[in-house]
Amino acid sequence: MAQYEEDLRLHNKHMKKLHLHDKQMNLEDYIKYRHGMLKIKTRSMPLKSVPYTRETPNYPSLSNSTNLGGGTIDYKEQQERIEVSKQYSIVPAYNKGPYMVVGKEDLKTAGRKV
Repeated sequence: MAQYEEDLRLHNKHMKKLHLHDKQMNLEDYIKYRHGMLKIKTRSMPLKSVPYTRETPNYPSLSNSTNLGGGTIDYKEQQERIEVSKQYSIVPAYNKGPYMVVGKEDLKTAGRKV
């Protein structure tokens, strides 16, 4: 019985801390509760929901078909850009440097002292 009284005291303290029980449980009810003969209804605390508001302005992303000027790129101009970009390559500079754009003819000496 002494163990049940100590467990009852700790149970009441814990439930009071969590704000789940309106009233303290007595020893008889606690023994029934431990043996599964008594179900206790607890009250739940309502959650405070705060609507999400964006702090920064919403800037829509640019699609792949637009350039920075805001217009669209037609098929002919896109093909010209691809042909020009085929003349260059992006490689890391010598010994952990940043990446750089190098012409195909200078690819073997990129980032080295010549």
